[in-house]
Amino acid sequence: MNVIVIESEAYKKLLQKIEWIYSYTKKREEENATLQANPSEVWLNDQDAAAILRISKRTMQRLRSNGEITYSIRGNKAWYTLAEVKRLLSGRVVKNDKQEGGKP
Repeated sequence: MNVIVIESEAYKKLLQKIEWIYSYTKKREEENATLQANPSEVWLNDQDAAAILRISKRTMQRLRSNGEITYSIRGNKAWYTLAEVKRLLSGRVVKNDKQEGGKP
């Protein structure tokens, strides 16, 4: 086992720096927890968007080709805003208007 010896003042300064880093990161975590991301600024790749919509990547391509979803191409990959994925998700909801007993 190696033993490292430092002066008392250096140790106190090191502790102060560690405490400052801890308080800084804690403050940032609290700020991030209170701020919710704007859905129009959050970008999702093909795989993540398909997972949210519960469809295949091929279906994502079909939606792009048919102009049903807006997207951006960056680095030869398709990217979608979270707001656009949510719009498409809400547009695909099927409501059951039937009452109990099978009569509309």
